[in-house]
Amino acid sequence: MSTYTNVHRLPQSIVAAVTNDPYVGGGYISTTKLIDSPRIRQLTAINRDRITTDVSERVWTLLGQAVHTILERAGLKDGSALVEERLYATICGWTVSGQFDVLSVADRKLSDFKVTTTFKQHGSDSWTQQLNVLRWLANQNGHTVDTLEIVAIYRDWRKTEAQRNPDYPQAAIGVIPVPVWSLEDTVEFVTQRVLLHREAAEGVEVHCSDAERWYSGDTWAIIKPGGKQALKVLETVPNAADVPDGYEMQLRKGEYKRCAHYCDVSAFCSQWADTQAQQEEG
Repeated sequence: MSTYTNVHRLPQSIVAAVTNDPYVGGGYISTTKLIDSPRIRQLTAINRDRITTDVSERVWTLLGQAVHTILERAGLKDGSALVEERLYATICGWTVSGQFDVLSVADRKLSDFKVTTTFKQHGSDSWTQQLNVLRWLANQNGHTVDTLEIVAIYRDWRKTEAQRNPDYPQAAIGVIPVPVWSLEDTVEFVTQRVLLHREAAEGVEVHCSDAERWYSGDTWAIIKPGGKQALKVLETVPNAADVPDGYEMQLRKGEYKRCAHYCDVSAFCSQWADTQAQQEEG
């Protein structure tokens, strides 16, 4: 069980709302844990009583949970849709569970609500994975799903930017279509993920991938010597022709953003310790 701190002295009402999390999972592994890092899941299990989290770091999660209130107010009691049902299926000896937000029976459409940023207006790989696993769970429980979508609530949306930029989300809420995998491909994905998590649970050292560590990747800035503002930033090594006279090429090392800023178990992770040691040497 994580220990919560309140470094920023937030109101007790916020502290109580964060710490009284009503989430109840099910099965051996949930969909969100399945698609996430096996290493983080295992380190969390081992160090559960040593993990400290500040309540301020759970505010966005708290707002995301407010979606449940939206769905309750929406009603949807006419039988046209199923709302917030948890489903289960067993594969490779493990029971996988997942809870969908809304499953429209007539449209065969599964909708998941996300409180997110405008940066994700085109979706993400993790959303595609999550919704396809939920579709597989629905299929295993007798529900046919043909369409997947994210209903995105943009917490950082700005009306002025929408008026200025036609490529920016034009409303604070948007619907993002999610690619649909074949059920065969989904079964293969779920199987691979379960086997990885099982290896980690059995003590095999499974490293986090760059994607799971939110690695930004190296970039090369075209910049004047001593300057701060880059003329351009490239993701590949520039050619000499890309560097104008009076400018130089500057390597900007990529960052493992999750490890450095957002991982609750980074203090217990040898992979992150090795990365930090390499960075200090290099």
